Amino acid sequence: MEKVNIKNVLLYGGKTREEFNSILQLVWRRNRRILRVTSLLSALMGFLFLIIVLVSRSGTQLPYMILLVGSLIIYVLTRLTERRGDPLSALFLCYGQMLLVCVYAGILSTRETNYAIPATSIVVFIALLPLSIDDRLIRMFPFMIFESAAYLLVSKLFKSPAAFSLDIMNVVTFLAIGMVMYAVISIRNIREIYQSVRIERIQRSIISSMATVVEERDESTGGHIKRTEDYVRGITENMRRTERYRHLTDDFYYSVMLAAPMHDIGKIKVPDAILNKPARLTPEEYEIIKKHSVFGAEIIEKTMRGIEEPSYFTAAYNIAKYHHERFDGEGYPEGLKGEDIPLEARIMALADVYDALVSERVYKKAFTKEEARAIIEEGSGTQFDPELARLFLKYIDETD
Repeated sequence: MEKVNIKNVLLYGGKTREEFNSILQLVWRRNRRILRVTSLLSALMGFLFLIIVLVSRSGTQLPYMILLVGSLIIYVLTRLTERRGDPLSALFLCYGQMLLVCVYAGILSTRETNYAIPATSIVVFIALLPLSIDDRLIRMFPFMIFESAAYLLVSKLFKSPAAFSLDIMNVVTFLAIGMVMYAVISIRNIREIYQSVRIERIQRSIISSMATVVEERDESTGGHIKRTEDYVRGITENMRRTERYRHLTDDFYYSVMLAAPMHDIGKIKVPDAILNKPARLTPEEYEIIKKHSVFGAEIIEKTMRGIEEPSYFTAAYNIAKYHHERFDGEGYPEGLKGEDIPLEARIMALADVYDALVSERVYKKAFTKEEARAIIEEGSGTQFDPELARLFLKYIDETD
């Protein structure tokens, strides 16, 4: 186990952004669980205080009703959005929870009869919220300061000097609780990063071995995996700089890059006599080799579902099954058309075809880069996604 020291706890010292990103989905899944728990607890707190007010017939019911209903809404929205795996949805829900608790605290602050309610209970709920947004100190601590300032401003405007002094103590408590929780979670994250990096190395080794087995069986495609991986990297790098694809996450690009070598894994089930035939295939043989995309999807379905990250599994499955689909719907195995073809597969299609064009086969000579470029350009909008084709050609031109 990797040593956890003070530097690591405070700033994830020695950890690269890539290493931190390797557990990002794990962090967001855990933080959505935190958000579910805090929203349910705050709903329970609102419900109990509402019962107390109703039974004692003292004070106002409004803040407790807001806390109860608002927390339940956030809980339901968290459950509805958690399957999307979208960090932004969790982010906005965290802000919603923060706003809800601040409104609750603000209304309480204007009600003299409700001062008996311990402010510390509000503070503890607020203390959890930054941890649901980001685990890195440099971004989390300013958020905690902002929350503290907002809380003290409400207290200063609406409470008595004595109550304001008490709230200063509450904010100090809040910051202390937040930092302790941050330290605990950062230690856990460091250990998860270590585990993630180790598992990823094993995973890459297995993927590389499987892909190498397929490539070595196909005597005509030496180096195909490495070259197509480079082409996929070039396309995705240009996608990152394009407004149209700014919404895509680092996790998406990372999954596509990791899954690209798996695109022809289904060829492992194609007979050698067909795979290495030193001539053009007959129509019957071509139909058999076309099945490699379905075979690949079946292999990935059986070996990776439930084991790998959902985003990686989806990328590998889509690439293996759909990288021979055409933008005009004339491809295989399902004849998907346009943007019905998964984006990962549209990216892979360009890399796969271009490498096939510029590589020599037993039945054809290699095309020049200029000839291959012209074929890709001609296929833009028919065989290939036109926007991705433009970005790929840009990459090819930049690397010449």
